[in-house]
This record gives sequence, structure tokens and C-alpha cells, in this order.
Amino acid sequence: MDSFKVVLEGPAPWGFRLQGGKDFNVPLSISRLTPGGKAAQAGVAVGDWVLSIDGENAGSLTHIEAQNKIRACGERLSLGLSRAQPAQSKPQKVQTPDKQPLRLLVPDASKQRLMEDTEDWRPRPGTGQSRSFRILAHLTGTEFMQDPDEEHLKKSSQVPRTEAPVPASATPQEPWPGPTTPSPTSRPPWAVDPAFAERYAPDKTSTVLTRHSQPATPTPLQNRTSIVQAAAGGGTGGGGGSNGKTPVCHQCHKVIRGRYLVALGHAYHPEEFVCSQCGMVLEEGGFFEEKGATFCPPCYDMRYAPNCAKCKKKITGEIMHALKMTWHVHCFTCTACKTPIRNRAFYMEEGAPYCERDYEKMFGTKCRGCDFKIDAGDRFLEALGFSWHDTCFVCAICQINLEGKTFYSKKDKPLCKSHAFSHV
Repeated sequence: MDSFKVVLEGPAPWGFRLQGGKDFNVPLSISRLTPGGKAAQAGVAVGDWVLSIDGENAGSLTHIEAQNKIRACGERLSLGLSRAQPAQSKPQKVQTPDKQPLRLLVPDASKQRLMEDTEDWRPRPGTGQSRSFRILAHLTGTEFMQDPDEEHLKKSSQVPRTEAPVPASATPQEPWPGPTTPSPTSRPPWAVDPAFAERYAPDKTSTVLTRHSQPATPTPLQNRTSIVQAAAGGGTGGGGGSNGKTPVCHQCHKVIRGRYLVALGHAYHPEEFVCSQCGMVLEEGGFFEEKGATFCPPCYDMRYAPNCAKCKKKITGEIMHALKMTWHVHCFTCTACKTPIRNRAFYMEEGAPYCERDYEKMFGTKCRGCDFKIDAGDRFLEALGFSWHDTCFVCAICQINLEGKTFYSKKDKPLCKSHAFSHV
């Protein structure tokens, strides 16, 4: 691996696109370049691994963290990259055909067909091979048989055998082991089945059994990585979250790349989360939700705020509830002193509200005997032109209760019959 450093002068765009990340369990690498862009002019190539971003180790960064790190660089972006050295071709030793082991060759047309039909691969029944393992096994020539003829091969073979899965690290450069007395359970199908070559002729399947003097050209590492990522469902686009899911705007139903906001359980582009009535962006200043629609505070007040019982205008601030109606605080006041009543007690007289102090002053009833207010529910009586508590209407001399009895009056004071002519 050849490590090197690239410095790109800003501003953005930088002319490349990332793939992979810690959240995808794939190292960060360059997936695409803009022709003539800054990255392409600096010698960056597709498939280069990203070792560091602005001096920070990129191995521990998720996809979105790497994107945010690059955006934060501003006017100067420093990348540490690593590139695989191209394999140097070596002269192959020519062997006689009778000593050359048989190899499976997948033609270019078959490779193209395999890449187009990648989505149709499924694990074989009865085996534990994953989908990506089956794709790599087919690309590297390590898969012996194809599904349609598997049952036929079992019937044509006289000796039962078990096919062991080949490790994914096998490469086409290494020749297959020669016929050195293999056990019957591990011998390849072409060694035990004489009709194997005829049955797998080019006009019957996409696999060709042939002799060749040089190994088949392996699939480039970058293409293999892309195929495995596509088969495993790995994402290569921008905007993915830490949980591996890319947010989709609830308003326009498009993938969000960059800043976004979450409200009411959905993700939105900041410019598309707007008031349903006036269209103002609701990114700041708060909002109200009513029947599935969002409103800015002014529109919500104009549409859903109650009306004041006095001035009939919309109540957009502090509200007063009284007499089963809603009021502006400054509209529900004492009739005498004009002070807002707010949460204090009040009394109604001829349909007008009064604070407690003014009501007692203007309409309050006091007992003539004790000079205290006669509250609601108190027993009282009217006599001598005044109001009395029932317990306060007594003889001024002997203090006998005169309620319901004959009494006399002298100087506006009640007297019993016994003290009717006494000096008061």
C-alpha cells in the first residue's frame, strides 16, 4: 500500500464523493470523482482509502462524521490517502497440456451477466453460505457447480461426496491442486464425472471447462468491493445517520443530504418545514400543531385564538376566564376603580363586576350591633331601619335576644318590655 497526502485549496466543492465508514463496517474510500475537479487535478483516484481528514484519524469516523469533518475544513482540506500498488505481471511458465490442471473460466460475458443479475442470488438450500460469499466464489472461480445440474451430478456420480465451502480469500492466481490421490469425498466433479465437460459446454451453460496456459484475469479489487457492498445492502451515499438510515423529508419525500430538523416525529428540509397558512419557515420561533397542520404563532392566534367577550377581538396573549366566557385581562376590570381583577375575588351587581373592596364600600351590608359585614349565608333581620345579625339584635340594657319578640326603641337602640322606660 502506498500512503500519501493531498492538500486541496478551497472553497468547496472538492470534487469527490465518499463511501463506507465505521457504521457500515467498511473503510472510508473515494467512490466517485468529478471530472476536472479539484480532487481529480490533485491526483486522487477512485478506490483510494481515506486514512485521515485534516490530521484526524478517519478509521474511527462514521459516514456522516466524515462528511461533517470535510465540510468544516473551509478553505483548505488535507487528506491522508492510501493506494494499492498495481500488481506486476510475471512471465508464466508454459506447461505441457497433459500436466496443466483443469480450471474453470468465467467469460467476460458471463461476468457481465452475473453483475446484472446480482439481486437474484439466494443462499443454496441446506448450506450456510451468505449471498456475498456466493458472488465472490463465482467471480474468483472457486465455485464448482451451478444449481440447475446439482441434482444430476449427484445421480451420475458413483461415489457420494460432500462439497466443502472454499474460503473467500482464494484467488485465481493460485493453481488448483493436482490429482495427488484426493479422497473420494473431496475430488472435483470433473474428475469423477466423465460427461462433465460435455454437459457444461458453452452452448448449454455460461460456464466453460477449458485448459489454459495463464490464469484468468482477476476482477479488480474495487469492482469486487462494490459488488459485495451492493449485495450486503451497504450505503455509499451521503446524509446517512449514525443508525445507518438516511433521513427522508416528510414534505417532499426526497433524501435529505446536509442539515435537517425533526418535528412531530418526522424529518424535514429546514426550508420545507413551513406554516400551513402563510408559508413562513418554522425553523426558529416555535410553532403550533392543529389537526395535522403546523402554524406560526401569529397565524395560529388569528385562526384558533378565542374572542374577547367585551371587545370581540382575538385574544393573543394572557387570557382571563370568567362567567363562562373569555376576556382580555385589561377588559375584565372593576367597574368602580377600573383595576384588572385577574385572579382575585369579585362580586356582580346589576351585571357589572366589582372588586371586593369597592363592592363592600358601595353595596356591602354591615350589622348595626357589631359593625361587621353580614356575609352571604349569615342570618340577619331588618329592624329600626338597619340590618342586624340575628344574634346581635338584643336589649341595649339586659342583652336579652329580641328576635321575634316585642321591643321598644330609644335613640335607635332596641329595648325589651322591662326596660322600655329605662334611661339609655
